[in-house]
Amino acid sequence: MRIRFLPPPRLILSAGFAAAFAAGIGLAKDTVSPAVGFLRFDCLSGSDTPLSVPFQRPARWSGRIGAAPAVQGTGSVRVTLAGTPAFAAGELLAARHLLFIRDSAGPVGRHFLIIGHTASTIDLAASPGFIDGLAEGDLVSVVPGWTLATLFPPATQTTFHPSGGPLATQRGSELLFYNNTGEGTGLAPSRRFFVTSSGWFEVGDYAAADEVAILPGQAFVVRHREGAAATTFVPFDEVPPSTVSLPVAVSGNSAQESSMAPPRPVTSTLDQLGLADPVFTESASSALVDRKDELLVFDGVGAGINRGPSAVYFRSGGQWLRDTAGFPVSGTTLLEPSEGLLIRKAPGTAPAVLWWNQLPVYDLTAP
Repeated sequence: MRIRFLPPPRLILSAGFAAAFAAGIGLAKDTVSPAVGFLRFDCLSGSDTPLSVPFQRPARWSGRIGAAPAVQGTGSVRVTLAGTPAFAAGELLAARHLLFIRDSAGPVGRHFLIIGHTASTIDLAASPGFIDGLAEGDLVSVVPGWTLATLFPPATQTTFHPSGGPLATQRGSELLFYNNTGEGTGLAPSRRFFVTSSGWFEVGDYAAADEVAILPGQAFVVRHREGAAATTFVPFDEVPPSTVSLPVAVSGNSAQESSMAPPRPVTSTLDQLGLADPVFTESASSALVDRKDELLVFDGVGAGINRGPSAVYFRSGGQWLRDTAGFPVSGTTLLEPSEGLLIRKAPGTAPAVLWWNQLPVYDLTAP
């Protein structure tokens, strides 16, 4: 994997341009545009390669909430936007869009899929508890979401080997989602997709899947057959400048796993992940009987299908320890953006969703 991270270019008004508008805007000031960058992932032959997209697409609209959210039914919440953005009928549904919460009494940086809208209201795929703290006046943005077809356009993408048909023997490569809702450990992929020259399809019912969303922080896997040529994936766009919060599920009955991909296009350490109580429960000691939550790391080094984690970590005594001989202290261990993370939560007293706040570990304000 190769990383390219570009600092924000500084856009300065020319003297003539500034003079033309001096009467209206006063003294001209520097304006800093969003930082952009790209990553290159190498997808090996005969291998499962963990991937993520730690970039965001430019917002379509930014403003404030005009009224407190209203529950519309099971799994749906309506939000009124201030300022009458006047969205055209269906424009936020023709392609996937998300609401990004930028300011709230609850966790900042949450994303919710938009499933319906009018000119100035949007319906979110969210249970009432998920939008706790969202209130009138809070800052939000409407952001285009990543989908299979926007990340990997069927007619032009080169990351996946195209399939000749739906049969297993006709398939080239596959894209896998892992189960973040099922209880237990070592769960099989929850959804599998393949691409042909005409579009994306889901294994099973073979339904069209071009508009299947890849949400912020969602990890996925590229699976190449043995003997297939290695390929590359090069995502690029804006670097997230602020906190992004990711949901971590807890079961009341058994351990539960959440496959995660922190939206960070840079190398960071375990200590910089911001994983601590209550999102990540510490173990009383290194003894297996005392073990609580674990962090499993999957790298893209070496070939193989259904490979196990390259390392397992847990927290005890306020520090990260690796689950290997001697339990070495590992807080300064570096994690590449290409590495997939799986949080294995010990059972809680009841089912719950915790929010993992991902603060940037880079400075976008430097010149």
